[in-house]
Amino acid sequence: MTKSVSWDTVRAEVLSALAPLADPMLASAMKPPLACAAFDRTYRDWVLEEKLDGHRVVAFVRDEGVIAFSRPRGRSAAPNLRPLDPPIVAQLQRLGPGIYDGELVVPGGHAWDVVRIGATRVLVLFDLLELHGQRLTGLAYTARREQLLRELAMLPRDQTALSTVESVPASWAMVQAIWRRGGEGAVLKRPDSAYRPGHRSPDWVKVKPHPHATLTVVGFEEGLSGPCSAFLLRDDTGTITTVKVLGHALLREVTARPSTFIGRRVVISYQQRTPSGTYRHGIFDHFAGDGE
Repeated sequence: MTKSVSWDTVRAEVLSALAPLADPMLASAMKPPLACAAFDRTYRDWVLEEKLDGHRVVAFVRDEGVIAFSRPRGRSAAPNLRPLDPPIVAQLQRLGPGIYDGELVVPGGHAWDVVRIGATRVLVLFDLLELHGQRLTGLAYTARREQLLRELAMLPRDQTALSTVESVPASWAMVQAIWRRGGEGAVLKRPDSAYRPGHRSPDWVKVKPHPHATLTVVGFEEGLSGPCSAFLLRDDTGTITTVKVLGHALLREVTARPSTFIGRRVVISYQQRTPSGTYRHGIFDHFAGDGE
């Protein structure tokens, strides 16, 4: 006689034994930034996927139910349990039991729209870490994707809760096409790359546009690096934002003489402006010179 296993037991197993896999593999920044022919030469054997502007989600699918985690924040933070909409859960349970990596998005929206009440959310899957009890993280990316596509092919054609990204040969022309239609950017992947949970891997590289803005230092924010871990900045409209003080040498100088930095103009790069006017993912670039 087969002994039945309760969902509470399965849920406890996932939370204790499999939770480390909920910390997803991340893409590295492109260093140095490349474009045009140099980009095509460097990444000619890579694949490209559009970078989605949503919330990263790792979903554990079992016969008894679904547990989803959102990406942990901070060095010691644990993954957070993430509730999913019933239509998404229903379609996930049509897939084989496994661990699926993806992005929770609002079509045509941005990351902040994902938490908006009444929003129509879609889970876009792009990787498969485990299937039917078999760990797949050591396989090449192309092999994992083939298995993911086979699972997604079993879903009803008219369902809209789950989707996937298009994976194409990397090219600068494709990056520009994404930017022209308002996309956030691209992720480049080595076809033979393994999946390393919790690592920012050089085998995945993100390509994003970075507009710049010049703001004024008005104070500091305390953090892990001390009382002057971040610059508190104000732009010409009065909007306040923070960026980390980058580099040990600059951090020592700012910490020793913080008052000398008040009023200095700082150039930052950022991803985009939020509806409230703040600078999303702002990064210190340099101190402004004359005319900046």
